[in-house]
Amino acid sequence: MQWLPHPPLLRPLRRWLSASGSLSARLQQACERFSVQRLRQGASPIRYDEAQALARQRQRRGHAREVVLRCDGEAVVYARSVVAAPHVRGPWRALIGLGSRPLAQLLFQQRPVDRSPLAYARVPRCGPARRRIESAWREATGEAVPRGALWARRSVFAKRGCRLWLMEVFSPDIVRRRRPGR
Repeated sequence: MQWLPHPPLLRPLRRWLSASGSLSARLQQACERFSVQRLRQGASPIRYDEAQALARQRQRRGHAREVVLRCDGEAVVYARSVVAAPHVRGPWRALIGLGSRPLAQLLFQQRPVDRSPLAYARVPRCGPARRRIESAWREATGEAVPRGALWARRSVFAKRGCRLWLMEVFSPDIVRRRRPGR
């Protein structure tokens, strides 16, 4: 995927993509029942773009967590977070015990955690990234990804010099939810 420094001009989606702070908190404001469905967590290969963001070009194993965020039962966001394997025993060890709690509890309620600027990408219609996202979505929901363009955002969080990479992919249907912050 080609990551850009600015979100798309599509207004309703732009508000979701560019919202700062905790996405989980914003989703909680937009629905009555918010939940995190954990798909998998544990040792995982580090993908090329993840390795670059983590400054671990030579390391190929990490610890990944994949979840689907739901509003009132509807899947609205697929998220993947990755840390280098040694860091899950260090500054990011709380990641292991999150279960079905939002990652935001580690990122926005503990200090000091720094966040890089957000980057944005339209998920290609085909290719390995699209296949992985579609597979995870189908596993979580039993359905195909909703029709329409899939947009993602990513950022890197740093805690005591150790990085965590986070990518969030938004369902096109998220625009039906109330705007963040309302």
